[in-house]
Amino acid sequence: MRFHFLKIFANKKKIIFARKKKSKVERYHYIIIDDEIQSQLKLNHYFKSYKNYKCKAVFSNPELALQYLQENEVDLIFLDIEMQEMNGFQFLEALQKDILVVIFTAFENKYSVEAHHYYDKELVFFSNKAQISYYLPKIIARFEKMFIEKKIVNRVKLISKNEILTFPQKINNKTIFLEDIVYIEVIGHHTILKIKNQEEEIIRTPMRDLLDFLPAHIFFQIRRNMIINVRHLTAFTDSTVCVEGQHYIISKRNRKTIVPALLTQKQELLKNY
Repeated sequence: MRFHFLKIFANKKKIIFARKKKSKVERYHYIIIDDEIQSQLKLNHYFKSYKNYKCKAVFSNPELALQYLQENEVDLIFLDIEMQEMNGFQFLEALQKDILVVIFTAFENKYSVEAHHYYDKELVFFSNKAQISYYLPKIIARFEKMFIEKKIVNRVKLISKNEILTFPQKINNKTIFLEDIVYIEVIGHHTILKIKNQEEEIIRTPMRDLLDFLPAHIFFQIRRNMIINVRHLTAFTDSTVCVEGQHYIISKRNRKTIVPALLTQKQELLKNY
């Protein structure tokens, strides 16, 4: 038995041995779709140093891979382009699932332009087969970053009739009432929703799409990356707003429109202030 550390209570003359909790290692499953046996073997060989990656299946026929994916879940696909039954791009068009993909081919220059169009459709990396071992660490790093984003980020379905946001999740959809949204803030590529009495929700819906949906008399864009719900507004000045006890600056560009609008609703908005 290996002990990672020990703690001594001298006054009780007692030694307590405790194991340090190991952090959970994420495990990933991938498949290979390539009609060249040597390429299949080489790729699996390169993955030997990545213990948390497991190859679930190898296919020379993309159509068989599609059948397999109808009943099985994987995290990553390594996909060749030139194959007999179906090429890699045709496979991607036929793929019904949202799975991250690495395209590797012996004809990089020939397909680079067409492959570029798939970077918006879960493409992690486009590589020459001869360089796959060199780029593998970069591919792994990029894949894991994208995988985590996919895991925590939900695309929003906007349903205006019931004034709710519905988040499609793995098990059940999550519903949030608009009136419970305190503010919306964009940080990097993520849109963060602060929910009343709850933790934040992270989504990938662009701010402009939310603005088209959110009721304009309730949600005010105080600056480029932030929208507030005026129902949670407790005070405001000519340059700032106070929402749930937190103060936020109104951009100079938006002050001319927001401040007069807030003044017209002052009595209603500040009745509990």
